[in-house]
Amino acid sequence: MLKYELADGSFIEKPVRNDTTTISLRKMGIISVNLTSLSSLSNLERFSISYNPLKTINLQPLSSCKNLKVIRMTGCTLNTIDLKPLNELKHLEQLSISFNNLTELNLTPLSSCSELEILTINRNNLGSIDLSALSSCFKLMTLNIGHNAFKSVDLSPLADCRNLFSLVINKTQLRSIDLSPLENLNGLRGLDLSNNQLRRIDLRSLRNYEEMQEVNLEDNPLESILVRKGVPWSILKINKDY
Repeated sequence: MLKYELADGSFIEKPVRNDTTTISLRKMGIISVNLTSLSSLSNLERFSISYNPLKTINLQPLSSCKNLKVIRMTGCTLNTIDLKPLNELKHLEQLSISFNNLTELNLTPLSSCSELEILTINRNNLGSIDLSALSSCFKLMTLNIGHNAFKSVDLSPLADCRNLFSLVINKTQLRSIDLSPLENLNGLRGLDLSNNQLRRIDLRSLRNYEEMQEVNLEDNPLESILVRKGVPWSILKINKDY
């Protein structure tokens, strides 16, 4: 039985079939949940508990769900979360913990998630971010770490993420950023660095301009932009007064 408590103080017990592949607890007013019963669900592939007033959650029972591919915890009020149980999820493809109140987040457990394709941790209150764990996530396609409070970010762990398609680092407090680790990411189509504090940006590391769809630099106090010769200015999104 899946057990959870609602904001009105009521407790719910919900039966779960052993062959269940998807569990969605989205928008149910859940303030606490006990996931222990999920540990026996070997066929579980998708789990969502998004948009609930949930401050904490123990993910340990999910470590036994070896076929889990998607975890969504978007739009809760999480102020802390331990991702260590995800270290066992070798088939995890998508993880979303956006729109929460996290001030710290250790991504180290994700180093074992070699199938990870989508990671969104935007709209939190992270004062720093260490992407080192993503150096082994070679299939990563989408990474969104925008709308956080960090002042710097090291992109070198992304150097071998050759499938990276979209990278969003908007609305943080970045004053500078080294894009050279992206030099060999020929599949990159979108880069969003809008709403930061960048005065100078060097885009010469971005090689595959012909396939690039957009580089968003809007709402930065830009004084200079360095680009390769022949770059199509149509892909650059900048303030009209620049």
